[in-house]
Amino acid sequence: MKNQVLTGPGKSNGKLHIVYAMTHVGICGGVKVIFEHANKLQNAGAKVTLVSHYQKPNWFPIETDYIQVPFDLELAKGIPDCDVIVATYWDHIQACIESGIAPVVYFEQGDFHLFDYDSMNLTLKNFIQRQYEVPPFVFTVSNQAAGLITKIYGREAQVFPNAVDESVFCVNGEKELGERPYLLMVGGESAAFKGIPDIINAYEKVKEELDIDLYWITPEEPSEKLRSRVTRVFVNPRQQKIGSLYRGAAIYVCGSTYENFPLPPLEAMACGCPVVTTNNTGSLEYAVHEQNAFICNMRDPVDMAEKIKEVFSNDCLKESLITNGLATANHYNWKTIIQNILEYYKNIAEHEVSPENTLEDWDIAIREKDCLNKEDYIRLKKMLLVTNADIVRVPVIYSIEKVPQIARWEVVAIRKNSDGGMVEECYCPEWPLRKLYLYNLKGYQSFLEKQYDKALDEFTQLYNGDQSKDKAVWARWIVLTLIRLQRKQEAKRKLNDFIKEYPHNADFYKLRILAGERDHPDSFSIEAIKILGEATASSEFFYKIEP
Repeated sequence: MKNQVLTGPGKSNGKLHIVYAMTHVGICGGVKVIFEHANKLQNAGAKVTLVSHYQKPNWFPIETDYIQVPFDLELAKGIPDCDVIVATYWDHIQACIESGIAPVVYFEQGDFHLFDYDSMNLTLKNFIQRQYEVPPFVFTVSNQAAGLITKIYGREAQVFPNAVDESVFCVNGEKELGERPYLLMVGGESAAFKGIPDIINAYEKVKEELDIDLYWITPEEPSEKLRSRVTRVFVNPRQQKIGSLYRGAAIYVCGSTYENFPLPPLEAMACGCPVVTTNNTGSLEYAVHEQNAFICNMRDPVDMAEKIKEVFSNDCLKESLITNGLATANHYNWKTIIQNILEYYKNIAEHEVSPENTLEDWDIAIREKDCLNKEDYIRLKKMLLVTNADIVRVPVIYSIEKVPQIARWEVVAIRKNSDGGMVEECYCPEWPLRKLYLYNLKGYQSFLEKQYDKALDEFTQLYNGDQSKDKAVWARWIVLTLIRLQRKQEAKRKLNDFIKEYPHNADFYKLRILAGERDHPDSFSIEAIKILGEATASSEFFYKIEP
């Protein structure tokens, strides 16, 4: 593990390119904040790319470039050439640094490693401590979190608070109308820190005295045990629907035991909804008791119930909380915050990654014109300047008639005066330097010369005699050859066995589509291909695989 060392000057003009490396893109406040950053930074003049293993989500309107990296490939391997890399969780900081592409900044939004530090074992504490040491820059969304980062990990962190999307969360707009007034809560059942059971317990206490319902916005289907205790459940609603639910609610209730800078209470304030929240550190970043919110003790449904009853029954108090809440929400404005973040990234981009190698240390077999994309060659050179490897491989793309394009990992750079030690891959697709190379390989030559019976025998021999990960390659060619021989039923039977053996290799789902009926596409295989992406863990795979 190595720290990123930077020099200067770096980028001084031109359009800034920022990449956010994302661990997941599921519905939650932290992910939404990243998407807000991305859209608004792009609108402010930067180029932004989101990189994730997961499909582009549809629950939030993403207006930037989005790259889905195959699960077989390390997330950082999919980062394009850029000026700043934003690591959004500690588990991929090191990989982002090792890419050598650009200065790395860690965006800390808070989790158990900040707010429940004492529960971690010593091994995990030491590991996360080391992750915190390697990035040259760290920023977060609250002063509370910045204090913990310094206290626990010894790093100074810049603070850029979250903000509210005023086009969605505002007093003007549709209101959800219920049969009775309703309390509103937001959070998934599986996220224990959201305190959903505490809110339900408090609700069951107040409904004995008040004619009131409880609505629940959740990113996941709840268990029947909890669902049966609330009035209505909204799973994965659109942002506009969430706004209407805030506007219609009698009170928004937050039961979290820890947060960094929670958006739902602030969004509720922006929609003119009074707020009752626990005294978690994130809410206390902007919530002040009896001014813009009523604050109750964490894990205390009795105290929460009392606070709910007091707000619900006191119209003057409710109006005061609404007025002050609107003023608070107006203070957290994306326009100002995004400009500050953009300037921060510009300052980071003025640095360059300090090289540990020189290009003269390498024998490089390719040139820029050999790569499919110009920026891929730049990425390769940047990697060569920082890698500890002695051998570097890239995907070489071959086109064969009536076969999806295939990519083979081939060596393109060898460190001079080395013993040929560690091998590393760089996902920089290139055209083959030797276009007839496949004609020299057993099985391939016969297939290319349309001697399919011979090719089938040869691929079968290779498959039976191989115990490495290449076995999947020969399995794929067996099926391709059977399809070419019009032995589709046999191909389908083989595929069923191969899919059981290689359930996470998307190539076999593509083959099942090719072997099936064109008028009846295999919906399961289509979805599997979309999720898995290219089988880059294999020595050969279908390039840019699509259903």
